[in-house]
Amino acid sequence: MLTRVTLAATAALLLIGGTAMAQDSIKARKDGFDSSKKAMAEIKDLLGSDKVAQVGPVAQRMGAFAAQIPTLFPAGSDKGDTKAKSDIWSNNADFTAKAQAFQAAAKELETAAASGDKAATAKQFAAVGGACKACHDRYRAD
Repeated sequence: MLTRVTLAATAALLLIGGTAMAQDSIKARKDGFDSSKKAMAEIKDLLGSDKVAQVGPVAQRMGAFAAQIPTLFPAGSDKGDTKAKSDIWSNNADFTAKAQAFQAAAKELETAAASGDKAATAKQFAAVGGACKACHDRYRAD
């Protein structure tokens, strides 16, 4: 009898712990995506003010977050306050590839900004936006 109680209690703790981890992942990814959205607005303002050199550090922050994206969608984090579509988990290789494309685009934006070429930086900024959109179109519920 004690063994059943112990097993049931252990299972309940694991379930609660798993739910807490999933909610932590949801919060971390929401915070990261919100930060990326703000970074896009910041870059737009910087380009409008001819402050191309300042775009690089912002792009670097976006790239650092992009590298984390695949780890922020563990199994079980599809429940709760999230706009993530189930396709993320059923087609994780493509989802991961899209996150990597976002990371690469952000790195290229950082490089373009370092060159000081406003036109090249603006073009790459649009490519970053395209990388975001490609993932949102497939994996984010409106």
